[in-house]
Amino acid sequence: MHRRIALLAVLALPGAALAQAPAPDTELHIGESAEVSRTPDEIVATLRAEARAANAAAAQEAVNRAITAAVARARGVPGVRVATGGYWTNRVDDNRAWIASQQLTLRGNDGAAVLELVGALQGQGMVTGGLQWTLKPETQREAREEASRLALDALRRRADAVAQQLGLQVAGLKEIRIDVPDRMPRPMAAPMAASARAASGPPPVAVAEDIAVMATVQAVVVLRPR
Repeated sequence: MHRRIALLAVLALPGAALAQAPAPDTELHIGESAEVSRTPDEIVATLRAEARAANAAAAQEAVNRAITAAVARARGVPGVRVATGGYWTNRVDDNRAWIASQQLTLRGNDGAAVLELVGALQGQGMVTGGLQWTLKPETQREAREEASRLALDALRRRADAVAQQLGLQVAGLKEIRIDVPDRMPRPMAAPMAASARAASGPPPVAVAEDIAVMATVQAVVVLRPR
């Protein structure tokens, strides 16, 4: 009799262990987005000098003179940063003439000063290809960090709410992905147009508006019984 009871007790152990096994985790895939706005703190203008001539040397010489003068003038304006860009030379008019062109980029915090400089360079024959208010890199980075933080906070609150509805609790997050799309406005290149030295006139107008910076957070939330 004693040996039979002992055998029954041994056979019952696997079932008891199975009954005590913890319930499997539940994985919840969710995502949240947040957006913050910032006032633009930098204006960017792109211009180009271009010249047409019977030969490449003459066209390039004209462009070189124009860019040299433009750079010197821009460097004389406090707070304006200047950089030169792409340079190209090509045959046109069934190879009967040459066109040379080079890009110039102006950046500054003082919109009035930059716009006045752009107007002056337009009067000297340069072509404006883009004009846009934007955010400085440090301002954009701070805005992205805030948007990411807000999105992550929203995701956590939503995960807690879903867990409560299911009678579970949040055990942790995994596979977290933060995506900050680049929605910053950029100066757009304008089609090539014939340059002409214009009489002094009013500078261009660029009215600033707030820029939205968005961040999206996606994660796998691990849920467990309370």
